[in-house]
Amino acid sequence: MNRFALALLSLLIAITFSCSSISTKNYAKNENRRDFTIDAAGGSYSISLFPKTYSALAGPAFSLVLVSPILFTDEILYNSNRESLIPWFNAHGISVWLVKIPQHMPLEKFGREVLPAAATAIRKNSTDADWVMGGVSLGGQAVAYYLADAAKNATVTGIQVKSAFFLGTPFDYNYPGSFGHRLAAAHDSGAKNLCAADFCERFFPGIKKDLIAARANLNDTAGKNVWSDNLATVSLQGKGVRIMFVAGKIDNVAPTEAVYKFFTRTIGDETKNSRDARFYVAGRMNSLSRDFDHAQMVASSALASDILPEILKWIEL
Repeated sequence: MNRFALALLSLLIAITFSCSSISTKNYAKNENRRDFTIDAAGGSYSISLFPKTYSALAGPAFSLVLVSPILFTDEILYNSNRESLIPWFNAHGISVWLVKIPQHMPLEKFGREVLPAAATAIRKNSTDADWVMGGVSLGGQAVAYYLADAAKNATVTGIQVKSAFFLGTPFDYNYPGSFGHRLAAAHDSGAKNLCAADFCERFFPGIKKDLIAARANLNDTAGKNVWSDNLATVSLQGKGVRIMFVAGKIDNVAPTEAVYKFFTRTIGDETKNSRDARFYVAGRMNSLSRDFDHAQMVASSALASDILPEILKWIEL
C-alpha cells in the first residue's frame, strides 16, 4: 500500500470514529439527554429529549413519545444495565421524548389533562412531522386515556399520532389474584420500595431493586391507587391511530388474557389482527427466544433483540 493510500485510510478511520454513535445499550445519567420543564394543569412537569444518535441519521422519520412506566423508575428506560429501550430507538434513528409522571398523580388525570399540554410543548420544540406514542408497563394507561381523545388532542397539540404501542400495559385488574389485589395486600414493613418478602422476585425477577418504584409513587394524595382497575370507559376504536398491543406470555403483572380483553374491545370484534390493530404475544409461540415475563418486557437484552424490532417493523408498515 503506498503512502497516499495509507494516509487516506487513516483519515477515513479517524472520521468514522469521530462520528461514531453513543452506545446503544445504556446511557449514563445525563448522557444524550436534554431536559425541559413545562407548566400544565396547575403543576410543573419534566420532559427529557433523547435525540437520535449520529450513526442513525437516515433512520425512520418519526419521533416517539413515552411516559413513565410507574412501577419502575424512569432510569430503567435508558440505563437498566441491560440493553435499554430508549438507546435502542435512538440508535435506529428515532428521537425519544420521555414525559415524566410525578408521584401521587392519577394516570387518568395525567393522560387527559397533562399529557396534551406536554405534547403541545414537545411540538413547539420539534420540527418532526410524524409521531408515535408508546406505553410501557403501567404508564401505558396514561397513553390510553390520551388516545381516547386523539382527534381533539391532535387539534390542540399539533401532534398527529399515527401509531401507538403498548408494551406490557395492564388494562384490567378486576379479577381475583391479580397484581393489583396482591399489591394492595402486600406489607412492605417500612421498605422504601416494593421489594419486601418475595414480591419483587415474584413480579419483577432480575430487575435491580433501585430501578423499582417507591411504594409512594403508586398512591395518590388520598391513598388510592394512581391506576384504574379497569379502563372500561376508554375506547380506542376509530381514533385514527394504528395500535399494537404486546403482551408477555408469562407476564403476571399484565396477563395476556386481560390485555386481549381490552384489545378486542378496541378493534370491535375478536376476528383477526389488521394493519391498524395488532395483538402480539411475546413468547416462543411466535418464534421468540423465550416466554416473556413483565421484567423482560420492560428491560432485557431479549426485549431489544426479539420484541422491539417487531414493534418497529409494524410501525413502518
